[in-house]
Amino acid sequence: MALIGSKIAILAICLFFSGIGCRSDDARPLDPVVPAISLDELSTAPEVIEVARYRYVLQTYLWRDLMPISPLDGHPLIALIRVVERDLKTIPEGVKLNYLWVINRKEVWATTFSDEPRPPTPSYMLERVGRGGPKWGPHIQVNVVVGLRMESGKLRLLRAADQWIHRTD
Repeated sequence: MALIGSKIAILAICLFFSGIGCRSDDARPLDPVVPAISLDELSTAPEVIEVARYRYVLQTYLWRDLMPISPLDGHPLIALIRVVERDLKTIPEGVKLNYLWVINRKEVWATTFSDEPRPPTPSYMLERVGRGGPKWGPHIQVNVVVGLRMESGKLRLLRAADQWIHRTD
């Protein structure tokens, strides 16, 4: 009996360690600790934030990978997010792009961003990628909201309305 228990324990340990470091393109972020913000508050977030002479706007590119080598229903939503200082001023180092909400009618995908390396961006832009979203669309419009942590520590919401979900195929 003890032999069976130890074999099960060894199998469980092997399965646990075989999964460490593995992450498919379909995986959701590992630590989606996102503040609970109501749909009403997300839907009324401003499309321009003005803080200490800086004006921030949101640019998005959302897509689903539906290439022939993809699963039949495609890969989950991916979001390329850029916060741009509208007058092309250098964004202070203390301003951080932390959270992402994508809203499809009454449904909300809330997540943190991936930690994948990104190519360098101009000093007036913050860029992050959100992966592992829902399988909405393509060819539908959604609202996108991000959470910016300002130098003061305050969380500010920034919205881009009616953003298309594209497809690669």
